[in-house]
Amino acid sequence: MNENSNSKSGLSFSMVTFAYNEEALLENQIRIWARLLEKFADDYEIILVNDGSSDRTGEIADSLALQYPKLKVIHHERNLGIGYAVREGLSHVAKDIVFWNDIDAHFNLEDLEKVIPLLKDPEVDIVAAFKHDMLRTKSPLSWFKSRVNYYLIKSLFFSLILDFSPILDFQFVQFYPRKFFTEGIHLESYSSFIPAECLIKARKIGLNIRQIQLRYHTRFDPNHPRSGFSMRTILTSVRNIMEFWLRWKFLGGRRRAVARWKSAFGDGASLRA
Repeated sequence: MNENSNSKSGLSFSMVTFAYNEEALLENQIRIWARLLEKFADDYEIILVNDGSSDRTGEIADSLALQYPKLKVIHHERNLGIGYAVREGLSHVAKDIVFWNDIDAHFNLEDLEKVIPLLKDPEVDIVAAFKHDMLRTKSPLSWFKSRVNYYLIKSLFFSLILDFSPILDFQFVQFYPRKFFTEGIHLESYSSFIPAECLIKARKIGLNIRQIQLRYHTRFDPNHPRSGFSMRTILTSVRNIMEFWLRWKFLGGRRRAVARWKSAFGDGASLRA
């Protein structure tokens, strides 16, 4: 990874986020994120995908982009869902370290202070956070959905007995060198399964994944439920998981992932070089 003249962390960040009908929350959240990113890095960008909102989300986003030059706004004409929004945002990243954070800010950017030392470790390729929160007591349904999703993915893609270095969470914030997306892998998923796909491929390729426990911040507002939390979203994710599993296990998915990586980086090449 290239060291730049950044006087703060020495790293540059691309944060992807997405919003669907979030006019009440968007402006305040972008202002908070800009302030916190400035605290840790001079070189950063926020890539916001307005996923076909029917309220003033798009208008507010464009207004904010005029105030914050480091904010890039992308508009979808119709609502395509979390997966497509993340993929669209990832296709525009330009900085060294890439992560995504939904508009509910499940990852508090103040915690970059804990993550940056790991990101600067030359032995670490990817940093993946796992949750430390009160989700089980505050929102039992959300907790149950999260656990079902975790064990479904774990049972399909990892050995429950022989996996001595388990991935502890597939759906919290993860940090990747930009080359992981631009050169290393081809994203196939179109749902909230994308973070899991990234970690599955990273493990198969043999990258060093460092895990860290961070607090997960959840929106508990009955009048404004969490973004993307619906039965349609859940069913789309389950379908995506099963389609990917069939390709991965039986249709050459693992072989293609390794071959693509070796074509880009060769044997033993460091992602962080």
